[in-house]
Amino acid sequence: MKTRFISLLMIAALAITSVSCVKDADPVFDKKPSVRMQEALKQAQDILRTAPHGWRMDDFMNESNTTAIKGGYTIAMKFTEDKVTAWGEMMDDVSTNYTSLYSMTTDDGPVLSFDDNNYILHYYSTPSGTARNPYGQTGHYQALGGDFEFLILEASADCVKLKGKRGGQKINLYPLDKEPEEFLANVVKVREEMLVTHFENATLNLSMNLDRDNRHILINYFQPAFSEWDAVEENILEIPYVYTENGIQLKKSLKSALKGVTAEGREAFIKMLEEHDTQEMTWNGTARNLSFAGIVVDGILPEGWLSYNDYIGEYVVSYNNGTTIDIKLEKGENMKSYILSGFNKNYTLKVNYDLASGALVLNGQTIGQSGEYTYWFAPWSLVGGGSLWYSTSYGMKSVLDQASWDADPAHFQINWVSGTSAAGKPIDSFILYQRHSSGSGNSAIQDSSWYFPTTNYRLAYLSSFKKK
Repeated sequence: MKTRFISLLMIAALAITSVSCVKDADPVFDKKPSVRMQEALKQAQDILRTAPHGWRMDDFMNESNTTAIKGGYTIAMKFTEDKVTAWGEMMDDVSTNYTSLYSMTTDDGPVLSFDDNNYILHYYSTPSGTARNPYGQTGHYQALGGDFEFLILEASADCVKLKGKRGGQKINLYPLDKEPEEFLANVVKVREEMLVTHFENATLNLSMNLDRDNRHILINYFQPAFSEWDAVEENILEIPYVYTENGIQLKKSLKSALKGVTAEGREAFIKMLEEHDTQEMTWNGTARNLSFAGIVVDGILPEGWLSYNDYIGEYVVSYNNGTTIDIKLEKGENMKSYILSGFNKNYTLKVNYDLASGALVLNGQTIGQSGEYTYWFAPWSLVGGGSLWYSTSYGMKSVLDQASWDADPAHFQINWVSGTSAAGKPIDSFILYQRHSSGSGNSAIQDSSWYFPTTNYRLAYLSSFKKK
């Protein structure tokens, strides 16, 4: 059965066209254009407010905005006659909601406007300068890429199609079949459970990589490893996505996104993707795979991969060829970092979590200030002649000691190796240094109250963390 919908831009166009008609021509409609527009807006409003559970918004960012974030984010909404209540996946507690006024007006076409301040509906669309805006954001002078005013392109009980007035991005609303709190809890469950970032179907020469930070999926022509050759991935397509309660939804269907895409020698592969057209991919948490249009791609975890929660706990640090310190790793920014305490009461350190590899990354960082000196936990290359850097880009990364995990997963050990290094000099240590604001007169931190418990300002030859 065909879905009935109203195309409000068409109505707007007809309203504008009718103005240029000759005076004595027979009217196509028996009502004035302004009346027809108001009736159409009322119909759209009725569609919005009569959905029993409300609507899901796939809020894709305008990525051409220079300060925008990327990908799509899920918002749920319920409408009354004049108010909208919104829930968002950006909230720590997705049952949190905000209610505000909304309006439906005409401005170069029919418009749905969330012009009354609403924390969730304005979260992605409020600019921020050097000072933090009400949402804790800084440095996004053109906001995060969202919008709060939308042209209404079409409206039906199955889908309301919008277009951001400021950024021009296409946004769809879909009716919910459950209450917003339950729906968003399911979305977050999938988002947190879907930790695999690399998927393969070797038979179809297909691999996919999820860029979770930017919420893009990369679809690749895949040549599996054989004999002494490594696997090769050739990127064919990259599409923004949003998390759903069943998996992910792409901003565009595969067939639509592939229009104009060419890759020499990959025509058959591109045709195969077009024939398996989809906009939705389903996540199976038990099997750790994604499926679409009859294709299954299996999630592949790299050797030594550990989950974010595996690392939380107390450890014995080994360094300086046998010196030990007791430390603790606690949750920092979920799925991204930890807080390391125990080196000194004056400071904690940030340890990053790399989801793709399941490893820890410990880079250089500032730890305090004294007068005109900035105190640094600085990356240090003893093997490279004792060079050090005031840099947050260089440091060390962890590698799981697989034998310790196999023997006792509750008390595993990770070993530390050089991560990103400078000038070909691997980082194998860290050192506490003070840097003067003038750039000269730098030296080891003089205040001994900032030192490590056993070996002054040197954390030489960082070796391992052993979980207690």
